[in-house]
Amino acid sequence: MADEDTLPSADPECSSPGLPGTPTVKELEELLNTGRPSCNHVDEVWPNLFLGDLVTAHNRFGLWKMGISHVLNAAHGMIFCKGSHGFYGPSIEYYGVPAHDLPNFDLSPYFYPAAEFIHKALSIPG
Repeated sequence: MADEDTLPSADPECSSPGLPGTPTVKELEELLNTGRPSCNHVDEVWPNLFLGDLVTAHNRFGLWKMGISHVLNAAHGMIFCKGSHGFYGPSIEYYGVPAHDLPNFDLSPYFYPAAEFIHKALSIPG
């Protein structure tokens, strides 16, 4: 996978306001297209940002060992969902999106709140 130093320069048409060094959507797409498929339950997709599955999300000890402080669940309330503030306790901040796995479910209203949650988590030192 490419590192930050090899990302293409920002395209003014795809630039987004934000922190210096924040990649554009085009840069993220290019980065994702160069990666290898993963067979892991969790992968670090950006520095300190992990993408995991149900197995990872339900392993509180494993999350603690990895230093995970925040969990964003894109399918909160669905079958087998254990995620909640009560499940994770005080050491992990939780945000659950009440999404349904249906082709006509509009997930877009949750993009901004989810992005804000991720941004706040990544802004915390350490």
